[in-house]
Amino acid sequence: MPRNLKIDHLWTVKTYPPDVEFNFSFSNMEFLLEDHELPFDRDSIRLHAFPGDARVGSRHLLETLSRREQVPEENIFLSLGTSLANFTFWAALLRRGDEVLVEFPAYEPMFKVPAYLGARLRFVKRDPLDFSLTVQSFAEVLSDKTRMIILTDSHNPSGSQLSAEVLQYLRQLSRERGIIVFIDEVYSRFYRERSLFVDYPEFIVTSSLSKFLGLGSLRAGWAFAPAALVEKALNFSDYLTPEIPFAPLYLTHLLLSSPVLAELEKRVRQRVKANREIIGAFLNQTEFLSCYIPKNGVLFFPEVRSRVDIKKFYGHLYKKYRMVVTEGRFFQMPRHFRMAGIWAPEVMKAGLRRLELALRDSST
Repeated sequence: MPRNLKIDHLWTVKTYPPDVEFNFSFSNMEFLLEDHELPFDRDSIRLHAFPGDARVGSRHLLETLSRREQVPEENIFLSLGTSLANFTFWAALLRRGDEVLVEFPAYEPMFKVPAYLGARLRFVKRDPLDFSLTVQSFAEVLSDKTRMIILTDSHNPSGSQLSAEVLQYLRQLSRERGIIVFIDEVYSRFYRERSLFVDYPEFIVTSSLSKFLGLGSLRAGWAFAPAALVEKALNFSDYLTPEIPFAPLYLTHLLLSSPVLAELEKRVRQRVKANREIIGAFLNQTEFLSCYIPKNGVLFFPEVRSRVDIKKFYGHLYKKYRMVVTEGRFFQMPRHFRMAGIWAPEVMKAGLRRLELALRDSST
């Protein structure tokens, strides 16, 4: 068992100093509804569960998600955020010594948590140019002992998406060899109208309100999975808590079943479109970065050119310009950094100007 249980990235983002003015590390979309538009009265939020909710979390949310996502209720596991859903399934399904394939580069918890649970890790390397995966990249590391494959789609941190060819190959591995395909799709709503699970019901996919809708603090998430695996996750969740809090799940039901959701999604998509144009123009003109620009979404993972002193850059970025990005060391690629296009366009433009100045200050 690893002795260092700290998730370095999460510790860092939770301890940013209060004087940061531009946080391009943050990747939850801003919540773009005003208080008067909410589908509930904040002074009269229902706090108590209904009969039958103790095991599943919220019958109302189950029904709402099932209808909205076209996924049967028996295939839905409700959780407090994507990360807890991920942990619950990994803990319920993995045994010490199981071989797990994880994408590289990877969001830190995607490999640290399985390692903590005793899994033996092998890494599937994404193409360094566009961070894509191929059938060959999997074939090179698969073995007869492979129990699970863990991926993100879109890829965190690059925003790259899995191809149809790779998805079909993963389906084949699941059907023919019984390998569990696990995909965290929390960023997928930025470009996909429905969950991967609708077309690939053999997979386990997880998501939440956090990224696209901007409600990370509500901690409402879920997994879609084969019914037998949902049952195992439900049984294991009793080791964590007798009941997960009802209130956030019920509030999620109220939001997802409200007509106002269409307006919220419209505003998010308008902002994403505007910010992608702003960031794309910046990346195409700056002389200090090279970057694969993903087809969709809000994540960008530029590489800092060698003429820039990377340590000096991060120092200038905060100390002089009061700005932060997600350092590439958290994704095992120290000369890269991740930024997310989730703020208002005028904020993005001002932040990118500061970013360019910090890069220029740190170049030779």
